[in-house]
Amino acid sequence: MITGKAMTSIQIQLPPGFGPDHESVVIGYLVGRLYGREAWAKAFEAFDLLDQAMLVTAQGHFTFRALYQQIVDWQMADAYLGELLTLPDVEQQGPALWSRFARQIVSEFTQRGWRRSDVPEARLLLSYLLYWWGAFARGYALEVEIFRDLRNSGVRFQAHNLLDRQQRYSPSDLTVSGMAGDIKTSIYFVQAAVPLVHDFYIVRLFARGHTRTLVVLLKPTAWDIIDGDTVPGHLDTVVDQLPAPVRIRHSGQELVVVDYDEWKRRVLRLQGEGP
Repeated sequence: MITGKAMTSIQIQLPPGFGPDHESVVIGYLVGRLYGREAWAKAFEAFDLLDQAMLVTAQGHFTFRALYQQIVDWQMADAYLGELLTLPDVEQQGPALWSRFARQIVSEFTQRGWRRSDVPEARLLLSYLLYWWGAFARGYALEVEIFRDLRNSGVRFQAHNLLDRQQRYSPSDLTVSGMAGDIKTSIYFVQAAVPLVHDFYIVRLFARGHTRTLVVLLKPTAWDIIDGDTVPGHLDTVVDQLPAPVRIRHSGQELVVVDYDEWKRRVLRLQGEGP
């Protein structure tokens, strides 16, 4: 285990396949200048590659992934989730909470002696830690928002316990009428996970600039349980076709995309709670 003592010498070893284009988007994320779908797609690829990047110190060799688990996940995750669950308005108050913990990560990084002008590649480690922290924090904030909304809407469901580390990493986030579901903050997982393993996915889409909307992606078998007509469409333009349920084919998989509120209405009807 690496200690908090400042290092007199550090080195960053990058994994095979990590090139200048990857470095550019990782630094772009760090300084808040990452724009456009292509840049984000390259960033997703870059941060995945950095899982196996190494920090080399007098104490040993440590992968970026292991450092994230030790410095961020083990030390901050439970505290963040405990505070998150106490927020009256997660959508409005969540970003400030996430940012406070992000500043702690920067402080820890600096105290360990890793902010080094003679090792500019160390910025990649800082960007990596902040990126995965942001994904963790925003992802669970959205889960809390969804769970609260479903309860307020009267939808019956079972959810994993966020304060139980073992349950937190359960295969699915929630179960609705026997269907296993997951909650996602972006559509990237559709490209990254083939085949999709859950019956449905509650997803936050970004459209028309920074406009956010919630949709539910369902496998055809899950849609058949809810039932209803669909119109053909494409993932890139599906927001323009909502609230009509849209049947798409993406990465060799057929899916039905439905507006989140419409999905809730149909689930309530399925559960005998709606018209």
